[in-house]
Amino acid sequence: MGAAQRRLAVSFEEAVRREAVRGFSRGPLEIATHARSDAERRGVALPEVLPCEAHGPDGTALAGCAKLYLPVGDAPPSERPFAFVLQLAREMDSTLVWIFVAFGHRHARAGVRSVYERAHRQLHGRFPERGRS
Repeated sequence: MGAAQRRLAVSFEEAVRREAVRGFSRGPLEIATHARSDAERRGVALPEVLPCEAHGPDGTALAGCAKLYLPVGDAPPSERPFAFVLQLAREMDSTLVWIFVAFGHRHARAGVRSVYERAHRQLHGRFPERGRS
């Protein structure tokens, strides 16, 4: 199997997943639920993820993380408004795995934190200090 087809398992800690989807309406919840089911069943192909900025302009620090645009498919990123943020980790047996960090809107809107800000909070215990750019 070539690198283009390589798929890594995704680990979803239930408490993290529950917090990540709290407050979303039915449409986004269905997108997140379908993406989780698909990721747990098939894993995530490496070409489907893009690296997050290690230090984003919004003050986020997401080194070692990647974004999976949702809903997964052939639509251009501009038509996929949500994302999972995943963090690459190595299991005890040295197998690489994605750890689910956050779900949300890719781009911040008034009164709504972006998935990147939500991921920063999950990883660092607080929202980014600089706020939105």
